[in-house]
Amino acid sequence: MANFDLLPNEILENIFQYLNLKERKRLSSVCCRWDEVLFSDQYLHRHVVFNIEGCRLLDVKKPVKRYYQALSLKIEDQFYNEMLKNLRLLNTVSPNPTYLRLENWSSDNRLGWIFENIFCNLEHIEELHLTGNCRTEKGSFCAFLNNLNVLMINAYHIQYFRLSAPNLTELFLYIRSEDHLDLLSQFTDQLTKLSVVFDSKDGYYFFNLNFPKLTELVIDRHMKGMIKSEQNISIAFFKRLKQLKKLHFSIKFIDSYVMQEIYSSISNLTELKLQVCEGTIELSNVSKLIKLEKLAVSAEKVNLLSTKLPKLKQLRLGSAEINNGTFVYGLENLMLQDSLRILDLHNVKFFPEVLKLTPVYNVRMIHISHYKRLQENHLQILVKKFPALCRLKIVKCSGFTRHEVEKLRRMNSRMCISFDEVRFGRFM
Repeated sequence: MANFDLLPNEILENIFQYLNLKERKRLSSVCCRWDEVLFSDQYLHRHVVFNIEGCRLLDVKKPVKRYYQALSLKIEDQFYNEMLKNLRLLNTVSPNPTYLRLENWSSDNRLGWIFENIFCNLEHIEELHLTGNCRTEKGSFCAFLNNLNVLMINAYHIQYFRLSAPNLTELFLYIRSEDHLDLLSQFTDQLTKLSVVFDSKDGYYFFNLNFPKLTELVIDRHMKGMIKSEQNISIAFFKRLKQLKKLHFSIKFIDSYVMQEIYSSISNLTELKLQVCEGTIELSNVSKLIKLEKLAVSAEKVNLLSTKLPKLKQLRLGSAEINNGTFVYGLENLMLQDSLRILDLHNVKFFPEVLKLTPVYNVRMIHISHYKRLQENHLQILVKKFPALCRLKIVKCSGFTRHEVEKLRRMNSRMCISFDEVRFGRFM
């Protein structure tokens, strides 16, 4: 008979990895060894954040079983006195945290006071999330975090916050004013990953910046399109990104000429996600990205005509956010993508365009989701066009029953079909 006591800790960790936090707490009372494995330093570092907020006070009388490497603090005016007591006791639960999430919603200028009164060692912080108010009581405040690698800022009055982080490589920033760009400009020479969300229509001087080491870039500017006055400066911006490998670009609208010029300047791109709120996306311009392996496109209309991507492995079309769905022109061009293995269709109107499609034998997996009404015969026609299909995944598609799924299985016995939970004979 198998005995758990004979299994090494590494095997037990693999077994316990499927448990949630509540289940781990219950099982930790079995024995001391299980408690150590269930709440190992590796698990605590990756999955557990010690949260302090409201009127909850730390109890120093209870013995501390373990130290936490991740902290979350929420500062509010209503519970100011309680938070002051907790800050003085932080070193009892987390003497050397590596992750800190700080939410400051106090009306007073207390950010500098908060950093000065956190009674734990912040020199080991590797990831910092800052939300709320950054105003300080003594003008600007500078934090020295030499081991910081990841920084996320979604805050106001950022002009009062200064940061020294020589090892920072990844930044997520909500841009609300030029003060946010002033902070960003301090790290342009060292960043490898950057995500920016413009909270207003103004782009300020972002496209004037230079990021020589940047490999991954996310730009969310869905509130405004690329206007003529920004065309030249935006094209020049992307031409300076020689090391860029991944690009996620969300914008209200963009000119086809600008798209063509941008793609010709970032030929090393391997992953592209493009979301346009208005207009049609001409994917023929993307054909210049000969190294592209993953492509995700979200727009009201997408034109696949004259699109040839020799290394494309995964194609995602459409989005759940588009209520009327995405109409695709030139769906028959899928047969030209020889390396394509995964096809994702999210609320895409593929009928009757799918009738023009000749059988494609390279696609192995299709993911279909967010259809308000998915016709059975339309899906059967789609499956017939991909004879080598191994897996079909259906998510959040109403108007489909188990009986219809069985019909699809009889069409291709080797195909594995996964779908949403069925309630009252329908997918919910």
